[in-house]
Amino acid sequence: MNDTYLTRIHFEDTDCAGVVYHSNYLNYMERARSEWIEKLGFGIDWQRQQDANFAVRSAQVDFLKPARLHQWLEVYSTIKEIRRASLIFNQCLRLKDAPDTIICTAEIKVACIDQQFRPRALPEELTNLLMNPCGERL
Repeated sequence: MNDTYLTRIHFEDTDCAGVVYHSNYLNYMERARSEWIEKLGFGIDWQRQQDANFAVRSAQVDFLKPARLHQWLEVYSTIKEIRRASLIFNQCLRLKDAPDTIICTAEIKVACIDQQFRPRALPEELTNLLMNPCGERL
């Protein structure tokens, strides 16, 4: 499964030269994953009911080119691997008007944890959806 999230770069995202601060790329990726899980029907309300919270465990990020003020970016997200208690995402930021222009790539490991911050298995309903290539709930 994959998804694309669109965002525009605002003044608050940049330095005085109009270049995006490196940490903001992670913010864009977080928003993309959050919006994706909401669209799938497994948003924050569902997570609270299931006692299944998601926390970034690790991030490997490659900064390739600068993004600049007022550009539109697409955050392309795909799940690389589904594990018992975690998901590994590949995410890519690219220019909307030039999708071959890659700004940044990342591999993000997201752990499933309970309210006491202990690892827990991914809920079966979510795993079933993510494992189904048609994207339909089983």
